[in-house]
Amino acid sequence: MKSILKTTGIMMLGAAVLFTGCKKDKDEKFSVTATANNPEWGVVVGGGEFDEGTEIVLAATANEGYHFVKWSNELTDNPLKLVVTQNESLIAYFAEGNGGNPGGGGTSDPQSITLSGTIDANTTWKDLGLPVDYIVDGTIYLEGNALVTVEPGVTIMFTGTNGGIYVGENAGLKMAGTAEKPIVFTGPTNNQNVGAWDYISITSNRSENIWENVTFKNGGSNSDGAVVWIENEAKVSMKNCIIDGSLANGIIVKGNSVFAAFEGNTITNCAKNPISIDSWKSVLTLNANNIFANNGNNTIAITDGAWSFENNDKNTLKKMPVPYYLKETLRLGGSQTFTIEAGTVIKMASSIGIEIGEDVTFIAEGTATEPIEISGFENEKSYWESVWYESKKSNSSIKYVNFKNAGKGDENAAILEFYNGTKLTMENCSFSETEGFGIKIGDATSMKNVSITGDTYSNCDGGNVKVIDAFEKEDENGEWQTIISEGQTFDNFAAVKALVE
Repeated sequence: MKSILKTTGIMMLGAAVLFTGCKKDKDEKFSVTATANNPEWGVVVGGGEFDEGTEIVLAATANEGYHFVKWSNELTDNPLKLVVTQNESLIAYFAEGNGGNPGGGGTSDPQSITLSGTIDANTTWKDLGLPVDYIVDGTIYLEGNALVTVEPGVTIMFTGTNGGIYVGENAGLKMAGTAEKPIVFTGPTNNQNVGAWDYISITSNRSENIWENVTFKNGGSNSDGAVVWIENEAKVSMKNCIIDGSLANGIIVKGNSVFAAFEGNTITNCAKNPISIDSWKSVLTLNANNIFANNGNNTIAITDGAWSFENNDKNTLKKMPVPYYLKETLRLGGSQTFTIEAGTVIKMASSIGIEIGEDVTFIAEGTATEPIEISGFENEKSYWESVWYESKKSNSSIKYVNFKNAGKGDENAAILEFYNGTKLTMENCSFSETEGFGIKIGDATSMKNVSITGDTYSNCDGGNVKVIDAFEKEDENGEWQTIISEGQTFDNFAAVKALVE
């Protein structure tokens, strides 16, 4: 059964018009639209076009097995008398009166309101005090400038796996529950399994998109999707929310969308990632006080690597309770300052790497007790490619970082590679599990400008430190002597530095 819910501009139901009163001596006319939330459940008469000041009567008649609940303006009078002063659209809400199970799920309470179709005017979903307050049949579309406000304590049930809510780019969805009265989205009563309904998708950046203390239970019916989609440059503040159960991801963020806030949330029991993001701007807005547990791939998956910010941008990759999973090469460009917090773990997909541009100030400073880890998603030698470092910023610093499983490629591949006269201070870092080299130095200037101390190596099959270009030094007689041969390897960087200084 398909129903259409529209709050403006819908076809008029019923030819009869009941009205009384005197017509004002004015030419201005207004349209009053009166519809049912489900035309198969009841009929509404009384709408039409009227002169200003006309008193009209709207009447809602329920079909057999259903009953009238209220009007969309929250009045319960039936018939409803109105004086026409403006264009107006009203919906008569009908509900099952015999305890039926709409959509195969439903609720036994006859007061639940069923919704479907399109909403394009401001609407409030009030707490009706029922086990299920609203039943969504199919997907609801919030369009135009409509703002739907969901009150604390409301429970919304979807009737099947195609159930969802789509928020258009100019619409909004405000859901501010409380710890005592959370807002709950769930599947039908006869299907409380993971994937019982589909998604909430939001494409708007309205400041009213505030989600607090909302529980999304057993959504994500699409194995390639998510319970919550934030896309097309949307903006959402999400605090103290719970996503429990998905056949795919908990949240997908796409198209330069951002979180205005992301704090205190819990995402569990998702077959794939708790969060999958293809917008690095969103990554920056995540906070550490979230819980991700019992997910199939318990990482924050990042599916876009290109990242070049404006001059003097300061960007920080925060330590999170689970690793970041980079699925594309991370390219740091522009003149940004890019900082990785101590304790951060980054897992790299196969055959990708990290590129650090010449104008980037790169700061990755772990500690002895909270090192930074950059390693392969799988614990295999040379699983991912390399860190290509070309920054010429003298204040760049890498400390207590464990690099592991890189160096994929030809026989000259390395975990960390320096080129083009780079500058860097590096302390107490480790390099391990590669079929290539730990560090590769591509030019003499980098040998002079880079300072590396406390470096350790483990299972670097090609050698610990390899110098690509030969290095010559003038002796006391003015003769140039080869100090380092092309392709020469060393046990550590200090041995290289001692020869070039």
